[in-house]
Amino acid sequence: MSFKAGKVVKGKVDPLLGLPLLSQEEILYLLHVIGNNKFEGKDVEKVFNLTLKLQKMYLHYNKIKK
Repeated sequence: MSFKAGKVVKGKVDPLLGLPLLSQEEILYLLHVIGNNKFEGKDVEKVFNLTLKLQKMYLHYNKIKK
């Protein structure tokens, strides 16, 4: 069994389509909360990687504003 595509569109796909975005203030708040907490050894690597992503998002917002 097979199917035929009536129309094929080539181009870029937006991976964030439909996903909620964080505002710059929300990112800053999360970074502040992470910075004021103590984490167990097993969680440090995951928290570090998530913090790095949040920092990149925050810096991206700064570039957009300039």
